[in-house]
Amino acid sequence: MSIFLAYIVIVQIITTVLFKDYNLIYLLILLILSLFLVMKRKWSILFACLISILFTSLICFLQNNIINSPNPKPAQSVRGVIISSPIIDGNKISFTFKLNNQKVLLNSFANSKDQLKVFQNRQIGEICDVTGDVDLPQKNSNPYLFNYQKYLLNQGIQWTITTNPKSLMKCKNGTRTLLQSLVYNRQALTNYVEDHFDSITEGYINALLFGDRSKMNVDTESQYQIVGIVHLLAISGSHISLLSLCIYFLLIRVGVTKETSLFITIVCIISYGFLAGASASVVRAVIIGALVCIFRLAKIKVDLTSLLYLSCIVMLLIRPNYIDDLGFQFSFVTSFVLILTSKQISNYKTWYAKALFTSSITQLVSIPILLYNFHELSPYSIFINLIFIPFISFIVMPLCIICFSLSLITPALSVYFTFLLTFFINLSDELLSLCMQLPFIKLIFTHPSREILFLYIILIFLILYFMESEKEKKVVINCVIGFFILIIGHLFFPFINPIGKVMFIDVGQGDCILIKLPFNKGNYVIDTGGKLIINEEDWMKRKKPFSTGSDILIPILKGEGISKIDRLIFTHGDIDHVGGGLEVLQSFHVNQLIVGDKHTFTEAEKERITLAMNKGIEVKKISEGNKWKVGSNYFEIISPIKNYKGEENHGSIVIKSNIGGKSWLFTGDLDESGEIELISKYKNVKADVLKIGHHGSNTSTSNELLKAVSPKVGIISVGTKNRYGHPKQEVLSRLQKYNVKILRTDENGAITYEFKSGQGTFYVFKAYRKAKNRN
Repeated sequence: MSIFLAYIVIVQIITTVLFKDYNLIYLLILLILSLFLVMKRKWSILFACLISILFTSLICFLQNNIINSPNPKPAQSVRGVIISSPIIDGNKISFTFKLNNQKVLLNSFANSKDQLKVFQNRQIGEICDVTGDVDLPQKNSNPYLFNYQKYLLNQGIQWTITTNPKSLMKCKNGTRTLLQSLVYNRQALTNYVEDHFDSITEGYINALLFGDRSKMNVDTESQYQIVGIVHLLAISGSHISLLSLCIYFLLIRVGVTKETSLFITIVCIISYGFLAGASASVVRAVIIGALVCIFRLAKIKVDLTSLLYLSCIVMLLIRPNYIDDLGFQFSFVTSFVLILTSKQISNYKTWYAKALFTSSITQLVSIPILLYNFHELSPYSIFINLIFIPFISFIVMPLCIICFSLSLITPALSVYFTFLLTFFINLSDELLSLCMQLPFIKLIFTHPSREILFLYIILIFLILYFMESEKEKKVVINCVIGFFILIIGHLFFPFINPIGKVMFIDVGQGDCILIKLPFNKGNYVIDTGGKLIINEEDWMKRKKPFSTGSDILIPILKGEGISKIDRLIFTHGDIDHVGGGLEVLQSFHVNQLIVGDKHTFTEAEKERITLAMNKGIEVKKISEGNKWKVGSNYFEIISPIKNYKGEENHGSIVIKSNIGGKSWLFTGDLDESGEIELISKYKNVKADVLKIGHHGSNTSTSNELLKAVSPKVGIISVGTKNRYGHPKQEVLSRLQKYNVKILRTDENGAITYEFKSGQGTFYVFKAYRKAKNRN
């Protein structure tokens, strides 16, 4: 039966991916698989596969039609019902709002503590009349970032509404469906935990019992992610198995019949699935648990492998978009490999050897998913898992259950166990901090191409396949050697990569430029973007506020395979140029921080300079005359003057360079008077590409500069619908007057110049792809 179901799963997954990518390769794979079954005369399997393809295609077609069919733009004033648990982060509330004919994402921001208290009272099922601004979710404008628009589309959400907080002051109760009641109870339980436990324990209790990590400490969660053990904070099959066994045997003990006990167990685990957040891993575990009970009711024996295949089939039939869910991918990949290698695991005699093999094999099959989505691995994850899996599973998790249960029954006794839980959580955090001090705690890989991913998958498959046979040990060893050659080659690919890049990253209203020289000869970052944060009261601060450093620049650096920044350059101290530098300095190895040679620094610059010095990073002041050369690539600082004293924009670092066969002029926010001084001092400032100063403000990019530079391309780094009205029309008119090709980050997204052997091409990032724009 398991072989039969395996073929169905394979064709179902391939068909689902085909409908997402519309790549003929997947269609070819289906044809080859069908021909193989015909040649083997596997008629029953072939018929089942064809039925699976038909049903999956129909469901995918209907789903894509729903997702891709544009919903009408909602009016500014609408009435709807709250259909998801409101999420409150600082002064922000967000939830899914059901209108008559569509779902929207509603956001609002409290301006006072009274408004926040009202937000905290909002519940699923309430009916509200709201007024606000309606927008489309923003498309990705940079590579390698989380695709938020796609995430919302997969949930059937095409519009967002940002409403005035007063709109949420008066909502009335509506009727909840059964499922909404379960979701409401989850919200009530997580709120209960928040009210009755301290900030240390509430995050772990909510994460391990109810699948809610919103209260976890951001730094701790990030460390779990880096060392490869974040899966321990998610509810898994073991939770559902333990729950179902406890319920079933408890009912049997009190005299309930087996049939009734099994039926009640099904209801209980399905209910808990919703209480636990109904994530992909939870849904898989619930389906398997329910199937076990159903087969026992029908008195049919079925193996665990078949149950896993069936759960995959059911999930993809219900919602094909699960194929994009990382939880779905990790959950099924690791579950499949553990079941398929169960014999090998049982062959090991000691528990430690079994645990080591299990940890190794699950980490092995997770590598393609990790590299494609996060571009990093921890070489210690196998051993760290060996420590933390029993620690979380047998100490922290049971204590969370005990503390929560006792808080409902005898709160006084719960205090003592909470103290014990706090001790072990602190011990866990200390151990995690020690792990983070290990050398090479994270290895960064270039974003893998489809061909590289295919090689990883093939080699992993061959290792697992031949591992079954004692006669094929040499083949297994060769495959393992091949795998290590592949992963080492992938890790060190930047050192043999002949392609260089100059990327103008879209950081909104700010500047951020990445220069990546061929063969890893130099990685330079000029400015890091940043968002001005007005002083907020503590109650308004969010758990993880947006930062151009952590949310944009760092994922791009990782996707480019950059683990070390040779020069981090701050052209001047405005927050829209240095804001993201804090996270970059904290997270990356930076050889040198470069700032202008000036008398005074802004508070933002001082903070980042202090951090750099504390980390032992060289801080270098530069002025006109500083220069360096790497191969045929040349860099020269032509502003500011030494010991500059004056206005920030006027004192911007200006870099004249030759990169990839083109001449460049990076001007920071240099103003018009600074431009005139530059032209009078340097007779030859001609450049093929000009970074337009000050985001296209009319205080920069004078006629005199354009005449002297005579650029072919002008690149404007500017935010969409910014409040300053940049770029100014008069600047655009000047550029058109001098026949300058204009590229803008607000319209084109990230702008990249790729070069090899002195020749290159400009690309602009649009929607989900790169569109070529040749000079």
